[in-house]
Amino acid sequence: MKLWKFLLLLMVLAAAGGAVVLGVNFLVLPEIIHHNKVVVMPDVRGLSVDGAANRLRGDGLEVEVARARAHPTVAEGLILDQSPEPQASIRGGRTARVIVSSGPPAGALPRLTGLSLRQAEITIQRENYRLGRVVRLRRPGVTEPVVDFQNPVAGTNLFKGADVHLVVAEPAPPAMLRMPDLRGTTLFKARQVVADAGFVLGPVTYERTSRVAPNTVIEQTPPPGQRISRGDRLELVASSR
Repeated sequence: MKLWKFLLLLMVLAAAGGAVVLGVNFLVLPEIIHHNKVVVMPDVRGLSVDGAANRLRGDGLEVEVARARAHPTVAEGLILDQSPEPQASIRGGRTARVIVSSGPPAGALPRLTGLSLRQAEITIQRENYRLGRVVRLRRPGVTEPVVDFQNPVAGTNLFKGADVHLVVAEPAPPAMLRMPDLRGTTLFKARQVVADAGFVLGPVTYERTSRVAPNTVIEQTPPPGQRISRGDRLELVASSR
């Protein structure tokens, strides 16, 4: 075969091949692609995967789980997000990719007992829990409010955002005593009475008088009969020459 005939044959074959490719691109593929009708993408957020599959099946769509993500309020297994987005116009036969909730994130609840109420509140907030009920109980021997009990207990694997309830022990109210009458007693005896009653004696003031013996209590503050608490301050006036 002569060279020019061979080259001519190659040109004819190349043209025929190009025509086939163009025909596939412009005739066959569009027919395949556009055979499915255009549908509006439904909103499947909040549905289970099975529920979304049933909802999409009627529009010729399928569903595929892309991944799971923790969410503080959406229950495990429900759909958080989707692609294509709701109301998007798409061809039937496509697959919708969804992100499902793995439920609220969880963590071990820290120990709160022994902390002040303020420290416990800060810890609860930092760990992304919520302060629930606070029950206050007065306990003897407690000098400042402190967490005495927590529910759930420390170490519980608890969902973030859950309530944590506390029992707070607070100082018991001081016992109220009636102020004794110390007038006319010796200063030594008055000091013993004050110490035994749990009162605090301030500096003694002296007043010159010849009516009573020296170091005798002649005045007192608070006055006799007044109700006072343990630890309250007393002031005495004693006689001197």
